[in-house]
Amino acid sequence: MSFDDREIALASVYAAALLTLAKERKEEKDVGEELEQMADALEKLPFFPSFLTSPTVNLKRRRDTLEKMFRGRASQTFVDALLVLNRNGRLGLLHAISEQYKTLYRESQNRVKAIVQSAAPLGEAHLTRLRDELKRRTGKDVEFESKVREDLLGGMILQVGDKKIDASISRKLEKMSEAILDRWSRELLRAAEYVA
Repeated sequence: MSFDDREIALASVYAAALLTLAKERKEEKDVGEELEQMADALEKLPFFPSFLTSPTVNLKRRRDTLEKMFRGRASQTFVDALLVLNRNGRLGLLHAISEQYKTLYRESQNRVKAIVQSAAPLGEAHLTRLRDELKRRTGKDVEFESKVREDLLGGMILQVGDKKIDASISRKLEKMSEAILDRWSRELLRAAEYVA
């Protein structure tokens, strides 16, 4: 799911407020898990996002339904957050809020998430070396998410937070191709000037 900068900024504000409240109530882990489960439900149940965001659904009806679905089954903090989001017309941001909450929670636990994309699965020894190096550079414990992308040909793409390092063979070939095209363009321009 993709969000624009405005939605991410709003989601960050809600996530930070929710994490602060959850910490006060010693429920930060539970609330994070509940948000993640809700985000999963939004992807798996096609009618659910429509129900949460449709302007044709009355706010009171939606609030009552959320109360019946979650009160007593989820933490008070989570249910109260859903009701605030409903009242403010922001239930459509739940997935983004879940992602932002996870990021903020990781930071509060001195952890960082690293996404590693490679052409073939990386061995445990390679991941361990990579984890150790990232821990040394960031000063944080590293959680890995590995993805195999056959279109990379070789090498890897590493993303840690908002930093991305593209050391894939396909990117190197792309850069070489750009350099060759640039050089040919300059040579053609010089040749055209010479002929003229």
